[in-house]
Amino acid sequence: MVAGGWGWFTTVASILIGQATVLTMGFINNRSQARREVQARAADRYKAIAERRETFELAQLVEVNTLLRNAVTALHAFVSARRHYRSRLREDPAAPPETYRQPMLDASAASDTALDALRSQIGFILADDVRALADAAEKALTTASASVLRDERVDPGALGARANAAYEALSARLRDVYATREPAVPAA
Repeated sequence: MVAGGWGWFTTVASILIGQATVLTMGFINNRSQARREVQARAADRYKAIAERRETFELAQLVEVNTLLRNAVTALHAFVSARRHYRSRLREDPAAPPETYRQPMLDASAASDTALDALRSQIGFILADDVRALADAAEKALTTASASVLRDERVDPGALGARANAAYEALSARLRDVYATREPAVPAA
């Protein structure tokens, strides 16, 4: 009986060791699964933030490009209106200047509005180098607008060079963002 009495202990010990092994493996598997889920959620959050950032940046780059083009166009219209105003005053000095002034004032206001809109959006550009070039173009446009008001000569070459540098930087950044963006549909 002494030799046969240990059989029940071995059976019970084997069952307990088996249960402990199953519980330990379940605990380890659950922990690993939870860790993988946390990592997957973090990766999804990072991807969502990156997509929102890209979408925001793309919208801002397009917006600033449009506003820069509008500001250049408005400045050209202002220069033209100012030139037309001066020529009409020379042609007919007896006419009151107020009759010719309103189109020039409207063009000046439109130029100021376009420059204000451009200024308000430049700060949202995320790339520092692009923002610096857009800011330089805006400052050149503002200086040119002030020069037109003082009847000073505006250097269209320098103004165009600043604007073109900003256009090129905006375009290059747009291409860069689109090139690094993940496709919406996975490639087959």
